[in-house]
Amino acid sequence: MLPLLPALLAALFGIWCGTFSGGAGWAGSTVAALLPLILLAVAGVDIRDPLRLGRSGRLLPAALWIAAAASAWASPVPRAGRVALVLLPAYLALPGAVARCWSSKTARRIGPRALAGVMGAVALLALAGIVWLHTERASLPLGHHNLLAAWLVILLPLALLPAREPGGWRWLGWGSGLAGAAAVLASQSLLGIAALGMEALAIGIGTFGVSRRQGRGKRSLWLAVGVIFLLLLGGAVEGQRAFRILSGADRSAGARAVYYRAGWEGFLARPALGWGPGSTAWTASRFLQPRPGVNPPGEVLGELHSLPVALLYELGGTGFFLAGSLAALFLFRRRAEWRSMADPALPAAGLLGLLGAGVVSLGSASLAVTALPLAAALAAGAALVGSPELPPAELRRRLPALAYGVAALLLLSPLLLASYHYDQAIAAPTPRRAQAHLAQAVHLDPSFPLYRARLGWLLAGAERGRGTDLALRAAENASGVSSLWLAAGVLGLGASRPWVPQALQEACVRDPLSPFAPYFLAVASPGSLEAPFRAAHALLAEPRLLAAPFWDRQGPLREGALHAVGAQEGIDPGWREALLRAAGRLSPGSADDGERSWLALEIDPTPSLSLSLYAFRRNPWPLEWPLVQVRQAALAALDLPPASILPTSEASAFRCRPLKKKSSEPSP
Repeated sequence: MLPLLPALLAALFGIWCGTFSGGAGWAGSTVAALLPLILLAVAGVDIRDPLRLGRSGRLLPAALWIAAAASAWASPVPRAGRVALVLLPAYLALPGAVARCWSSKTARRIGPRALAGVMGAVALLALAGIVWLHTERASLPLGHHNLLAAWLVILLPLALLPAREPGGWRWLGWGSGLAGAAAVLASQSLLGIAALGMEALAIGIGTFGVSRRQGRGKRSLWLAVGVIFLLLLGGAVEGQRAFRILSGADRSAGARAVYYRAGWEGFLARPALGWGPGSTAWTASRFLQPRPGVNPPGEVLGELHSLPVALLYELGGTGFFLAGSLAALFLFRRRAEWRSMADPALPAAGLLGLLGAGVVSLGSASLAVTALPLAAALAAGAALVGSPELPPAELRRRLPALAYGVAALLLLSPLLLASYHYDQAIAAPTPRRAQAHLAQAVHLDPSFPLYRARLGWLLAGAERGRGTDLALRAAENASGVSSLWLAAGVLGLGASRPWVPQALQEACVRDPLSPFAPYFLAVASPGSLEAPFRAAHALLAEPRLLAAPFWDRQGPLREGALHAVGAQEGIDPGWREALLRAAGRLSPGSADDGERSWLALEIDPTPSLSLSLYAFRRNPWPLEWPLVQVRQAALAALDLPPASILPTSEASAFRCRPLKKKSSEPSP
């Protein structure tokens, strides 16, 4: 049973508990936390040097954890990385446990066979998902095409190992490898395909050399043809996109450039310890400068799309240096052991998987999707497998893992139980039951912003004051999440709270391409010198706001806002003139007796744009919050797209104006 445990973990993580959506629920997150701890306790691990880094490097894992703990301690959002901090020792020790599972000669055959079956099944499911979901890219079951490609390229070299064996196992290895390669190509992930090509090239070079030494020239020729074909196929799939990236016309590459700049500026702000593990989604908007036509309004940035950039941002230079040193020393030690191995194929496959992980990590930092770090731990465990057989784990080797597992469970239990209550609140049949479950979640995990925010939003109708205070506290606990500040500001406006301008200003700065924060800033102080410019900002981001009855009572503000729109630089002149013509056809108070509708703030409208999933790794809870009443008849004349989504617009046109301490101060 022990040799099958790594494949079992790969299956559960890759299909359910470690996927993008499966790991967001309480059941999936609980199982994902338990399974690595169980494997460590069952297989045992050398606690002194689990990665076999040698006397000079055995303290590196402990030093990395200390650096992460110091970063979390100094972080403005320490709750964001608490689970990662508790489980980091488990993932650092997991490769040693995997190596022990595959230490015997028999286990080195059984383990890769099982893993090949798992990877092949996932690849076939991904290919079937294209037909099932009618999508252009393969993404199932991981939930995103880049995640799927990363998971496959990490495990694909290990899945190919049965192809060396005679009989039916050979077909399992080749079948899984071909299915995995096809799924990576179908994902259309640029870095995934690049990693696949590098792995194929490395396998081809290595096998070609062995075949030449053994006099198998025909086999070498067919292998070379296969590698060349795979590289050409990958180039055909992504060649056009690579050309768009090089020419600067690729929207995804443009968005990544915005993320990388934000990560770098965040690193410069806190270069030693960073902003804390897991802090990206809760703080990165401080440094994000979104581009119209590239970054959508209301974008939730869950990760910085590059692991090196994310390490610099979250752990600072100290954590980045320690993580890089650990990876480099691990590879150096494996090279030193190479000649002493009786069968180097399994370690070589593990190192190839880590090579694939390194390539895809340049464009992804989805460590919260635990299927990926687990797959990397399996590949690292394969790289640790040596020739001598290890005896069954003794009790003394299991005791440290057992003690750590118990301590980890004690620390994680309140957080996991709070997640359970949150999921129960989503499924609750009545608002009262939902409030009760959310109150329990807040009690168990008081610094997790989403629980407090949801409770505040639910209470806002019956207990406006308490709900408003809860919403503000949630926004303060995740100060980089614009939606939380906007919700707190709107609720505070209805409850006449003095801090409303500051909350709405935070929402505007965090998400300058969205319309509601500058609109409500103008509503809160319609007579201020900044109000016309804030109203103009809102109209640029959402022209339909001109249909609001609010303008009937604010004629001078309306005229000032339209004048500011006409004078605003960085906006397409044709669009600007079209908006002013539409405004001229809409006189204030016209069609006052017509039907009314609402412009709403949408939370978790679709899984791909979910605030809960991306910012907080929790199940979506769709919410449509009507904010601005508009005249239905007037909307027909305002069919312009927002200027914030047009690539011809400049980011400077959506810069939030700072608050003034005194309304008498001159406008900037």
